Amino acid sequence: MPLIQVDAPLGDLDKSKQDALMSQLSNAVLTAEGAPLASAGAQSLVWAHFNEKPQGTFYVGGVPLDKPPFRIAVTTPQGALSDETRTSLVAEIGRIVDDFVGPHEDRLNHWAMLYEVTDGGWAGAGQIFRLGDIQKAMDITAA
Repeated sequence: MPLIQVDAPLGDLDKSKQDALMSQLSNAVLTAEGAPLASAGAQSLVWAHFNEKPQGTFYVGGVPLDKPPFRIAVTTPQGALSDETRTSLVAEIGRIVDDFVGPHEDRLNHWAMLYEVTDGGWAGAGQIFRLGDIQKAMDITAA
């Protein structure tokens, strides 16, 4: 049950590229969590937001950047990722972003930030969703 939030410069990607980016990021996170990509249950639980930021609203050292980096924030339930799967996910996010925006001269083209929600802290529809329940709904089997 990951949540992906992407902050991007306004107009950097057209709608078809935006859709492709979000699809690839969603599948990368599902793969890292061990969910089968063909699972309708897994696909229905990966939520993502694409947020465009107007030019002149991203600063480094108090100076606005003409071409700001993307920010990819991935939130997962605690225990959904291991050190190994976090490492592979970050590498895959890097590859995906490079494919879409290319490198930026002398600096990073994105930040990837991984967050975990404490078990028992993910809730919706008036109920708490524990990791095991989420994994069952996503067709993830224990390794």
